Amino acid sequence: MTRITTGNRNPRNLSIDSKGSIHDDATATDLGFRAGTVAGDIHLEQFGQILVDGFGQQWFENGWLSMYFQQATADREPVEAWLDGEGDIRTAGINTPEGAVVAEGNAGLGAAGPSALYARDRRSVDPSKLRMLRDVRIGQALDIKVRSPWAANQHARMNANTMTAPMDWYGTSSPWGGGISSPLTICQLMVAGVTDSIAASCGDFVGLYGAIEIRNLSGPLMLDHEYVISGEVIDVSETPKTEVLWYRTQARPSIDPEGPVVAELTMMTRLLKGSSPRYS
Repeated sequence: MTRITTGNRNPRNLSIDSKGSIHDDATATDLGFRAGTVAGDIHLEQFGQILVDGFGQQWFENGWLSMYFQQATADREPVEAWLDGEGDIRTAGINTPEGAVVAEGNAGLGAAGPSALYARDRRSVDPSKLRMLRDVRIGQALDIKVRSPWAANQHARMNANTMTAPMDWYGTSSPWGGGISSPLTICQLMVAGVTDSIAASCGDFVGLYGAIEIRNLSGPLMLDHEYVISGEVIDVSETPKTEVLWYRTQARPSIDPEGPVVAELTMMTRLLKGSSPRYS
């Protein structure tokens, strides 16, 4: 079995100044966390180079990464991302130097599977039993967005050395021509704003990412292209401390919105019960 690792890296909490969020030290500690948390999509950005090392550049064309987060980390705390095995599907994860599991899952190419998230029991519940997500329905359409990846933000993080694992392809050129989206930029493109209507119906709450799957279908997502982002709710569940929203989004070229899907993203978001007035 072959293991490929990043070695220890120190991911930054890029939203540490976002007051009232789980990334804000004061809010996070009030909710029982040690400090403001590093977002899950920032952790995913560590995988770019080792996925190429393991699967070749085709990972950005038709590869996927499926991760379930087990433990939060704070700004600059060291972690190591790794990829294990051979063939078109391999185990993957993120660990602290002490061996604690930050995230676990797998990665692969094409239709190889099952992925870690889709093999998982999501423990569905009837939405009417929930308080924050009581008005959400499985199959409910998400808010549609039309936009390009945040190229300026991606380049700024590279220039400021706040990107956990940069690659030259995230700049202005790549084997596909222009620069491509990093895993973090893919998440930003395919998540931002799509659940605004759902969030408004939930009342006040603090949320955090619980699991993410990125799937390139006819990628990569180019920085200089515009995409239509659409999606739907695929499940709701709960734990003793959280209500849980599962949803899936897809990106298609804006010049051909009925055309092939370029990329797909599955997200699990945890809504913390302790942050909601509906649980007071």
